[in-house]
Amino acid sequence: MSNSIHSLLRPPALKKGDVVGVVAPAGPVDREQLETGLAVVRAMGFTPLLGRHVLARSRFMAGSDKDRAQDLMDMFKNTEVRAIFCARGGYGANRVLSLLKPDEIRAHPKAVVGSSDITLLLHFLVQECGLIAFHGPMVAGSFGRTEMKKSRRQFKALLTGDARARVCHSPKAKVFSKGAAKGKIAGGCLTLLCRSLTTPYEINTRNKILLIEDVNEPLYRIDGMLWQLKNAGMFKGVRGLVFGEMVNCRPQHKEDGTIEDILADIFPKPGFPILTHCPIGHGKEVWTIPLGITATLDSKAKTLELEHCGVKQTGRV
Repeated sequence: MSNSIHSLLRPPALKKGDVVGVVAPAGPVDREQLETGLAVVRAMGFTPLLGRHVLARSRFMAGSDKDRAQDLMDMFKNTEVRAIFCARGGYGANRVLSLLKPDEIRAHPKAVVGSSDITLLLHFLVQECGLIAFHGPMVAGSFGRTEMKKSRRQFKALLTGDARARVCHSPKAKVFSKGAAKGKIAGGCLTLLCRSLTTPYEINTRNKILLIEDVNEPLYRIDGMLWQLKNAGMFKGVRGLVFGEMVNCRPQHKEDGTIEDILADIFPKPGFPILTHCPIGHGKEVWTIPLGITATLDSKAKTLELEHCGVKQTGRV
């Protein structure tokens, strides 16, 4: 984050009837999934406004880099738009970061929600723009694919500033390392955490509670990426780790072991809490989590408690 930015901005909380921008900063969007997801957004009481290029396609991306970046900047500058929801992940967010304008973004703070490939954009907003960003479900890629009843409620509650959404509890989570720790939240999709290394957008993990999840990766690749982060020093000073369900991240052979075997090699004596199999990023339910804010991870209780919702009440009627 720029040296001139001393504190993270909390974007305004949403209210019923608010206009929310829907953009595709990465991969191309399935029209049917988008329509399904937009119906979910409307059922929450919000009015979606589509970016001009949401349904565009250029090879494996939703239009050209310039158009995808312009859609995002247009939504920030549009005074009627109160928040920005990403349609899906895929690939391509890394290609638009240099085209974004941090000063203009910080001048128009809005809640941006996404996950998967959007991980890099979220951390750009936190580290380069000084704006709290939200790791959570996407319109087509999440709400457009599965019912997500719990996720819908928590998503809406958090973004409207309902304090009841501050405690994320996962009874099905597994405890790899017991303990409790407090720190600011960072992280997201493992592939993108690795992709950030040695770039101007490298994710800052020191003193953080780090979220790590991925999808459709064989275990040897998960092992390789986690070792890449370890060898790069990204686990030094980490306060705690929250692993996702690692959907479809399976061994290719019976002898390949498990995710827990990989973690045991990388963290033989963790010294901090580690919780696995949590609903972050990909899966049938997905937590919405503000990046950059302080939270407490209690692995024994299987909870991640947020200091606040990440948004501020503005007094609007």
